[in-house]
Amino acid sequence: MTRAHARTSAQWRKAGDPAAGARDDDRALQRSVDRVVRWFAERDSCEAVVARQLVGRPRPDDAATAGFMIRERRRRTRMDGSVDASLLRTVRTVGELLDLGSLPDDAPVVRTLGYVLSRQNAPGHFGEGCDAERHVSQLCSHHLTGFFSPGPRDDALAPLAMPTGVTIDGEEDARFVVSCAALRVVLRAGEDRRASVRQHVQCLFDIPGLWAADNRWPLDLQVCALGGVMLGPFEDRDRLDACVAAVTARQASDGSWPGGELFNVLDVLTALGTPTARQAVARSVPLVIAAQRDDGTWGGDAVDARALIGLRAMRIALNVV
Repeated sequence: MTRAHARTSAQWRKAGDPAAGARDDDRALQRSVDRVVRWFAERDSCEAVVARQLVGRPRPDDAATAGFMIRERRRRTRMDGSVDASLLRTVRTVGELLDLGSLPDDAPVVRTLGYVLSRQNAPGHFGEGCDAERHVSQLCSHHLTGFFSPGPRDDALAPLAMPTGVTIDGEEDARFVVSCAALRVVLRAGEDRRASVRQHVQCLFDIPGLWAADNRWPLDLQVCALGGVMLGPFEDRDRLDACVAAVTARQASDGSWPGGELFNVLDVLTALGTPTARQAVARSVPLVIAAQRDDGTWGGDAVDARALIGLRAMRIALNVV
């Protein structure tokens, strides 16, 4: 598929191309959407149920399927509310429960979220301890609080493979990413009034250099931090806008994200949904379409998770004006 066919109709009009080109573009993009919709039509994963609801094509048995998956995830939890004593697996389970229609005060969510919250400031969290170098850079326990611990440092976390396709190699980087993922789901569950949760949000806003124009943080870590703060308290909206601008400024003219994993970036920007984020997503869609397989997916170990991200990105591109 050519890059021209993958553009949004808005981009065609801006470039002064004929109306026929715009119509071809819309049809090409819609065909890509249809391919991934067909992929999800007969699947029974959490992402498939969400995808069918997103495009308005639920199966008659989707409500029953969602109920079964909610019960299955509840049975999977241990007495302490964790899934396999893993913070990351528990975070993912909370997110899936919410995706499947559970409410924050439903028993399965309360149980698993309780475990996630119990990991705040526990031994092994990012920023734990202090030394001269980290103190100067404000990446130590004197400056960071509210971070979630995936476990003792004796239990190595890296390399950490995320469903978005990115692999985090550094141990401290992996602990940072997991904490941001935990913060994101905790905020999604409406826990933004907790003092410790607000502290985590403020610490991410305040890390020196994380949102600077000459940012030296790896893009995937910066994006995960954005995912952590994007559902924070309303009074932080102005600060959030600046963070979004810092991330989108790193997008190349061809829509790519140098130094970052495309689907990791799109996972956050599609969920964010601000005009700036939506425009950045639309600019990336030509790359999304170019990488799509004949079966409608983008491969990877978490094939349905990546397919749902791709679907959301393309639907945004269809509606950006």
